[in-house]
Amino acid sequence: MVSVGMLGSFTTFSTFAYESFRLLDEGENKHFLLNIGLNLSLCLLAVFLAHILIR
Repeated sequence: MVSVGMLGSFTTFSTFAYESFRLLDEGENKHFLLNIGLNLSLCLLAVFLAHILIR
């Protein structure tokens, strides 16, 4: 199961990196920053909420 999670995380992160770079390459600086900011903040919020629910 660990290997499935690891491989899944690599494909997810590579898609995030590709889409972010594509936005930057197309001159969509605002969307690039929004994409990165929302991805990071929402992922951290989800982990925080999961941590609270598990407790």
